[in-house]
Amino acid sequence: MTPQTKSRPRTRRIADAAPIAVLMLISGLLPATVGSTAAWAARPAADSGPAPGTSVSPPVDWQTQGRGQDFRLAFRQGGRTVAAQAPGDTAGPGGRMAYQTDDGQGGTTYHRLTTLTSSRQVAGGTRYTVDTDESGRTATVTVTHTLQGAHVAWTFTPATGVTAVFEALSAGSAEHYLGGSSATTVDLRGLVRGWSPGKEGSEAGDYCQDQEQTASTFYLSSGGYGFHADTDHIGRFAFPGATPAGGSCRLSLPSGAPAPTPCPIAATAQDDRVQTCVKDDHLDYDVYAGTPAQVTTAYYGTVGLPLLPPPSQFGVMKWRDVNADQAQVLDDVAEFKTLGIPLGTIWIDNPWEQQPAGNTHRINGSACTNSGKFDPTFFPDPKAMIDRIHAQGVKFGLWVTPHVGTPSSSQGGGSCAGINDQWAKNGWLIPGTNYIDLTNPAAYQAYVAQLTKVFSLGVDMTKEDRSEEYRLETATFAAGPGSQEYLRYPALYQKAVSEALRNVNGEDFETLVRAGAPGTAQNAHGIWGSDSYENFAGLRTELRYGIGESLTGHFAWGSDTGGIDPQKPANATNSPTPTLFTRWSQFSSVSPVFEVGGAGMNAAPWLYPADTVDRFRDSAVLHTELYPYFYALARQAAATGVPIMRSVGYEYPDDQQAWAQDQEFMVGPDLLAAPVTAERAETDGAAGQATPVSVYLPKGQWIDVFTGEVVDGGQTITRNTGLDDFPLYLKAGTAIGFNDRAPQVWGDGWGTDTLSQPGLAGWLYAPQPAGAPEARTTAIGTDGGQMVAFSGPQGSHLQLSGAPAETQVVVLAQQAPDAVTVDGLTLPKADSTAQLRGMRTGWTFTPGPFGGIVLKLRPDHGRAEVVIPPVGRAG
Repeated sequence: MTPQTKSRPRTRRIADAAPIAVLMLISGLLPATVGSTAAWAARPAADSGPAPGTSVSPPVDWQTQGRGQDFRLAFRQGGRTVAAQAPGDTAGPGGRMAYQTDDGQGGTTYHRLTTLTSSRQVAGGTRYTVDTDESGRTATVTVTHTLQGAHVAWTFTPATGVTAVFEALSAGSAEHYLGGSSATTVDLRGLVRGWSPGKEGSEAGDYCQDQEQTASTFYLSSGGYGFHADTDHIGRFAFPGATPAGGSCRLSLPSGAPAPTPCPIAATAQDDRVQTCVKDDHLDYDVYAGTPAQVTTAYYGTVGLPLLPPPSQFGVMKWRDVNADQAQVLDDVAEFKTLGIPLGTIWIDNPWEQQPAGNTHRINGSACTNSGKFDPTFFPDPKAMIDRIHAQGVKFGLWVTPHVGTPSSSQGGGSCAGINDQWAKNGWLIPGTNYIDLTNPAAYQAYVAQLTKVFSLGVDMTKEDRSEEYRLETATFAAGPGSQEYLRYPALYQKAVSEALRNVNGEDFETLVRAGAPGTAQNAHGIWGSDSYENFAGLRTELRYGIGESLTGHFAWGSDTGGIDPQKPANATNSPTPTLFTRWSQFSSVSPVFEVGGAGMNAAPWLYPADTVDRFRDSAVLHTELYPYFYALARQAAATGVPIMRSVGYEYPDDQQAWAQDQEFMVGPDLLAAPVTAERAETDGAAGQATPVSVYLPKGQWIDVFTGEVVDGGQTITRNTGLDDFPLYLKAGTAIGFNDRAPQVWGDGWGTDTLSQPGLAGWLYAPQPAGAPEARTTAIGTDGGQMVAFSGPQGSHLQLSGAPAETQVVVLAQQAPDAVTVDGLTLPKADSTAQLRGMRTGWTFTPGPFGGIVLKLRPDHGRAEVVIPPVGRAG
């Protein structure tokens, strides 16, 4: 299969639906008319209906505003303006419908659109002809309805000499913004974010405005709208109050290529607008309206929905920065098995490929990358190794890259001639780089073939590194200039790797990619948060990355548990401290992807003190127990684009305090996590003291799953938190899929590594506290079973349907009820979980963590109705 120069679908247009009427014009030049009232659904046309937990957004209309030389657009939903082009007559950065031209002498000038001269109806909308402040150049602005919102396209006649376009939408003083960003804060207000693919964090500079690990041309606003720049060209957003930063990102440029200049934004802070700059001669964009979830779904209806990973993507993953040899890989699996720590996948990082003759160094970079062959000295029988790993129920993965590397002298040196030089000999590298030019069809096919051959040994997972380290905007690709190919390169790379994996595994494969760009979520199954420091600042950074990057469609997100880059001066073991490793493991337990590895003790967790190993195991088990909830959310994300990890403001957009939280997040709609990330946690942990954690809980009531405490929301609380747990709250009145391993009440229950087991399912339910109004919730189990639960003054009622023969439910509670009934009959009570394990059905009460009423049920033909009366009242 050859590469496509355009790897993602364009906006779905309404090609043959004439508008009911042209929308109101206030310029006075044309008569006012009313916009279309067609019920355009804010979801992909292929959907049969909204996914669970989402709703269809009303249609987006528009109107023009202003008089004379003040042509402006405003976008409305349900009669309310949700977004509008900013006022003023600025020509250039900060202005609306403005543009930059090359003056032919190495300089630039700025211009803008001015007076509306005419309009006419077109299929699905209206086309406006607008003068510019240049003699002899006009603009055509076409606004149309789409299935997701409204689409704006403006072009110039002639377009010659136009090098950048600018748009600006008005911003309210209390408006907040989210995007697929690896930024210094979750709320993007006050920030400049470029959408050049590039490394972020410690390896890009302290704060880099021009690039993103997950480059995104989309943002959403708490004001009820979303914006998508429909372009493959480089650009930037400047959110209210932002200014250009001094200096620049640390760049790796192709040899001989000039450094690209950032897309211009206003030199002074613009508090009343969001600026968009695109380095192109035209601009297409989409406007969506509704709740954050509705806006997200509309966006993914435009660009294409993310892929649904296989269940194994949500198992625990293990790796080392450098593996000594294949025996060490097998030993690592054995260590996890011996310690009873869940393990789903193990991968070999760089190096695994053939090394130059005489180079026996085992160091990152010591291999001839893209030789496509295991080194025969260190991995003499990779097929046997992989077979032994698979025989233990563990998946096997490899680190891959589009980079063709030769070891430096510090990496052992040597020549890669005859090992990986076919890429250069065939002219398949991007000029000035050692990156494979995947826009070249022959290079693309050769790369897929090489990967397919090595994957046929049994590789069912890849860690996809690099593809964003070079700034390729000024490079020359086989398919064209870097200005139009650069943003597509990460997606093309990931598409090639996924194609090779499919050749061997069908859809049953895992990925972790590092770079994101529009289209990559349609080619990959998971992402990790790049390289970060081994300290609490690194942990705080990764938490922000996870929230932001999940919005790019890469909803199966994780981070290197413990970090990867020691910050100088490094400690004696070059490793995350026991406290940091514990706290990061707790963060990973509630992240969709839990992966652990590195160059220090986090690559061999059994080297930590026993209590740290126990806490690490607890976190890995909790992650495994949460699998049913993660996968139900993954199904929703693949159907709607709504992420698993969400900012608190995303779930509570009308709550101003929710938008200020960037060290806590929602896992789906109902579980709130606040990992311990404060700097003082290090000294507290070393001293054996609890760390006070500030947690904001939105409105409602929340149950601390570790202590059982019921807490009123709408306030910030302080939770004193020891090393054995962290703030994790389930909203009262909600339920989630949860395969509780402690207690293990089934003789043939979940195994250590088992994510799900046919014929067995579990749920976790947080009932409304006494005196609260009745609340009803629905939760899906791993086998497709469903639990409808409602609670109130009369106690709790659970209705199971489609449930497997063995069903377990934990009802969070601080006291035991007098009795429990199932289908009208009293359920036997056990005095302990050990006794319950030997009973066919029954219930017992356990203290925390995750303490409460444990129900062991055998539904009749998948159905059961459970009644739990209020404490002190028999059923």
